[in-house]
Amino acid sequence: MNHCRVAVVSVVLAAVAVTVIADSPAGYVGQYVLRLGTRNFLVLNLQEVDGKWTGTVSRPRHSTLGPLFSDISSEVITEPIAAATVQQDHLHLIAKNPANPSDIDAFDFKLLSPDRASLQPSEFPIDPWTLSRVPVSPQQSVSTDWDPHRSYYPDEMEQSNPEMQHIMDEDQKPRQSMDMSHADWATINKQDEQRRVRVRELLARGDLHTGKDFEQAAFIFQHGSTPNDYLLAHTLAMLAIARVNPGALWIATATLDRYLNSIKQPQIYGTQFHNSKEAPWTQEPYNRTLISDELRRQLGVPSQAAQEKQLEQYKSSNRH
Repeated sequence: MNHCRVAVVSVVLAAVAVTVIADSPAGYVGQYVLRLGTRNFLVLNLQEVDGKWTGTVSRPRHSTLGPLFSDISSEVITEPIAAATVQQDHLHLIAKNPANPSDIDAFDFKLLSPDRASLQPSEFPIDPWTLSRVPVSPQQSVSTDWDPHRSYYPDEMEQSNPEMQHIMDEDQKPRQSMDMSHADWATINKQDEQRRVRVRELLARGDLHTGKDFEQAAFIFQHGSTPNDYLLAHTLAMLAIARVNPGALWIATATLDRYLNSIKQPQIYGTQFHNSKEAPWTQEPYNRTLISDELRRQLGVPSQAAQEKQLEQYKSSNRH
């Protein structure tokens, strides 16, 4: 494999017999699939025939690998497993590109449960992939309908989390009023804290999957009270963008601006307006020279001229 960019091969492999030590567990035999959402990215088949292992590994010819998968090609290539050895609690596999025998891929394969296994590319410091064990028939094939311009995650789902939507609705409901007292805000702040606790639980359990989920979670932590809340909100906004939600660009800029303000540094996009009993509406501190209006436009942020108009509107109103 290329060390900068992992060329990935999808193999509907002609099975090649491999010698394996006598006490190898037959429990490894089976068909395993790595799915990115509903698509098959990798198919691994392992058989043991007359004391010898045969196998196939199937995946796209090219992709960039890591916690997420990008630049995935529609071409599928097949590699036979050329060697298999049991090493403590896992099976070490060597697969070779049939078109180029010097192109070798090494994997560590480990059973996690009767229906799950992990596959670790030996040459790259990335977390193991979790494979699902499926019936050996029908033979699974690798998907070819990839969008080469986007990234994919193993836990992708098309359906957003309905509880996250409910939390977002509850967050926005009291903020529709333009006239709230300090007592109202004290109540809202307490409710905001409870919402952040619940969203942390959803994040820890891996219950958020879609770009919409992560964008809404970013808003919840944007309404936090500490620099760490705003940094987490910014991270969630970046995840939303990575999961094909470009509409989260604005919350990504706003979370970073709010974080900078919270550590007494100038904001850079101009998304934050604030006032107090002692001081009128302002955007300060604000570094107006780092980000151009053209970049603001690309990010969905108003130009500085539009921000000035918004600031004047705030100053002329009684809004707090």
